Amino acid sequence: MLIGSGFIMPRHADAIHSVGGKILEIVNTAHYGHEWERKLIQSRAHYVSILTPNHLHAEIAARAIFENKTVLSEKPLGISSQEIARLIDEEKKGARIFTVLQLRHHPLVKKLKQQIDLAREYEVTLDISVYRDAAYYSGWKGNAAQSGGILFNLGSHYFDLITYLFGMPEKVTSVEGDEKTMQGILEGKNFHCDWRISTDAPRDDQKRIFRLNGHNCNFSSKDNLSYENLHYYVYKDLIEGKGALPSEVLPSTFLIESIYDAFKKRRTI
Repeated sequence: MLIGSGFIMPRHADAIHSVGGKILEIVNTAHYGHEWERKLIQSRAHYVSILTPNHLHAEIAARAIFENKTVLSEKPLGISSQEIARLIDEEKKGARIFTVLQLRHHPLVKKLKQQIDLAREYEVTLDISVYRDAAYYSGWKGNAAQSGGILFNLGSHYFDLITYLFGMPEKVTSVEGDEKTMQGILEGKNFHCDWRISTDAPRDDQKRIFRLNGHNCNFSSKDNLSYENLHYYVYKDLIEGKGALPSEVLPSTFLIESIYDAFKKRRTI
């Protein structure tokens, strides 16, 4: 069962079919409000994929768990650590809740995960600067209450990458920006990261830079990570009972909250 039928839905449909799955229902939340709940209760599906605006992810995941479904949510699983904590409680009880963090399946990320030495110092540059048109800002993605702002909506994959490869930063400093562009510095036990996340880049000057000790790691040269077809591996894991659980998502959620908090307070935390 797919709940949500927007831009990302074809990527999920292709991945589901490629692993031998079948889509029983598709619910469009934009048109029918909480119709998803009635459909969910009636559904014979074993799996529920959540492709809705971000602020609905945790709510729908909790309801799907109650109906004994296995859940796969697009990122972010929630837009607050409180939402994630409640789902961790369900995870501890045996609930199967996974998040689409397809960068973890990228061959280069797998290689870095094996090679990074916690005893070695790393200089990291992260610059995700893309162009988004007026339609983006006028829709739910441009509404911070629904999207969680650019750090949750655009930055989730990359802040997860930082915590996945290096662990939680010890300091969040020099945060500045606005609703379209934010930047700052992260410092951890063995790394220093200058980062920038923006939806305000010129159309002909978009970039997705992850530089490690001067070496460029090209995870994608495309406009959106979904075009890399990594969803196949997410669904392959799903049917094998594997994936990124709420407890694994919590560190990057805390990190994003810390960055927003530092931005509001304009001080080091």
